[in-house]
Amino acid sequence: MTYRNSEPIENLALAHLGLVVADADRSAQFYSQVLGLTMGLSHVTDNLKIVNLHTGTMTVELLEYIPAPPVKRGAGFFDHIAFTVADLDSAVEKLRKLGVPFETETPRQAIGHRIIFFAGPDGERIELMEM
Repeated sequence: MTYRNSEPIENLALAHLGLVVADADRSAQFYSQVLGLTMGLSHVTDNLKIVNLHTGTMTVELLEYIPAPPVKRGAGFFDHIAFTVADLDSAVEKLRKLGVPFETETPRQAIGHRIIFFAGPDGERIELMEM
């Protein structure tokens, strides 16, 4: 598909990031207690449990499908979720003490920032980026 030059949508802003998880309560505990996100509203339907968590102006929406979808999603879906921190070394030390598994032993440089990746409760990739 070819996109022609056009006027952008006015006042477009990211509303939230939806993350499929196996257990919304377990993931909510990790994101709130380990990473410090604030719990928001939760909602349960016949086939979906939704838990909202907030940090700054960003909302992470945890989605637990009931039953779990039979097929994992591939291309076109997100590789990782990233959070900024003021002191990367301190954040890494805290997470290591909690047993959080990191992809590498030490942070690396990427586009002028120190970064490191670790795994969330369902193996989702989470990045910390020092600002």
